[in-house]
Amino acid sequence: MSEVLLFARRRWYLLAAFLVLAIVIAIRQYSYQGVNGDVYIYWAVGGKFLADKPLYEPVPGSQEFLYPPIAVLFCQILALMPFPVAVVVFTLFNFAAWLVIITLVYKLLRFYFPRAALGVALVIGLVASIRYFWHNILWVNVNEVIALLCFGGLYTYLKGHRLAALGLLTLAMWIKVMALLLVVTLAFRRPKQTVLAALGFTALFAVILMGFRGVNQGIQDYFDYWNITFKPFLTGKVFTDWIAFGISPLLAKLLTAHDTINGITYNVVSWPPAVVGKISLAIRLLIMGITYRYVWLTRKQRQLPFLAILLTFLTMLLVSGVAWEGHHVTLLLIVAGLYHLLTVQQAASLRRWMCIVAISVGFMTSDLLGNRLSDYTQAYTLITYNVVFLYIIAVWLSERSLKLAKAPTVHSQLERQYADQR
Repeated sequence: MSEVLLFARRRWYLLAAFLVLAIVIAIRQYSYQGVNGDVYIYWAVGGKFLADKPLYEPVPGSQEFLYPPIAVLFCQILALMPFPVAVVVFTLFNFAAWLVIITLVYKLLRFYFPRAALGVALVIGLVASIRYFWHNILWVNVNEVIALLCFGGLYTYLKGHRLAALGLLTLAMWIKVMALLLVVTLAFRRPKQTVLAALGFTALFAVILMGFRGVNQGIQDYFDYWNITFKPFLTGKVFTDWIAFGISPLLAKLLTAHDTINGITYNVVSWPPAVVGKISLAIRLLIMGITYRYVWLTRKQRQLPFLAILLTFLTMLLVSGVAWEGHHVTLLLIVAGLYHLLTVQQAASLRRWMCIVAISVGFMTSDLLGNRLSDYTQAYTLITYNVVFLYIIAVWLSERSLKLAKAPTVHSQLERQYADQR
C-alpha cells in the first residue's frame, strides 16, 4: 500500500473534518459571490460559449475575461448549472484539488528523494502556501486546475509517459499561457519530440474547440483573444491592483504614478511608464536567461534536474504579465523542495531565514493583520519579494550544483550527497 493511502487510512478523521469544512464553506460561498467575482466571469463566458456568442466582449458589471479560448471548454460545464450550484460545485472541486495537489507534490519529492525524510519539508511547504490555496477557494478561482495539470504532467513525464505528460502540459499552456515555460524546459532536453507533441496537441485542442464553435467562430475566438487580451500585455499593459504581483506590477506600483488603491498611495517616484517598462523587460529577460542557462547546461543529464523544475516555476511567477495571489499555489512544491535541498546542503541558517520569510508572508492576511496593514503588504508586493528571495536561493543552489559537478575531486562526494535523487 502506498504511503499516501496508508496515511489516509490512519488519519481518516482529518479527511472527514476536511470534507465537512469543504461542504460548509461551499454552501456558504454562493451567497458571497456576485458579478465581480472570477467564478461569475467563468459562468457567464461559459454561457456565451454555449450560445455561440463572442467570448471576449465585456460581461456587463463584471471584470474582463483573460483566458485563451480553450479554457472556455471548462467554463461551459459551469454554465450548464444555475450560478449558485456552479459556485458550490467549483468550491468543492478546489477543496478536492488541494488534496490531490498535496499528493502530487509529495510524489514529486519522493521521486527525487526516495529515501529522504520529507515530512518536515512538506509541512513547511503547506504552512507557507495555505494562504494561496485559501485565496483560490474563497474567490472560487481556476489556479488549482493549472497546478493539477502542471504537477500531474511533470510527474507523468518523470515516470516515462512523455506523450501523456506533454498533453497535460500543453492543455495547461492553453488555459494559462505561462505554463509554456514548462514545455520550453522540457524542449531543451528533447527538442524534436517535445515541439512536435506540443504542436500536435495544440492542433487537437483547436479542432475540439472548432467542433463546438464552428470553424469561423473558432478562428475568430483566437483572433479576439490575441487582440483583446494578450496583445495589450506585449505593448506594455500592467496591472497595478493591490493583488497584482510579479516583476512588472511590482515596478509599476513603486515607480509610476497611478490611482490610489484602498486609499493608499505607494509609488515612491513617478517615472515614465515606458522607462519602467524597459527596466521590467530587462529584469525579466535576465531571469529567463539565468533559468534557461541552468536548463541548457543540465540538458544532457539522464533525469530532469529538480532545480530546473523549481527555477521554471519561480520564473513563471516573476516574468508573467501579472501573477495574482492565487497563482502562487506552486509555492507548495517550491518551498518544500528548497527546504529539503538546503537540508542536504547543511545550510541551516539560510534554511531558517527561508522559512521565516516564506511563512511570515504567508500569514500576512487581513484576518491576522487587519485590513489596513494587509493592504500595505499587498501594495508593496511583499509576495513578489518573497518569490525573488526564493529564486535567489534556487539560483545559488543551482550554481553550487554546477560547480560540484565540474569538480572531479568531489565527484564521488556529490554522487553520495545526491544519491537519493537517482
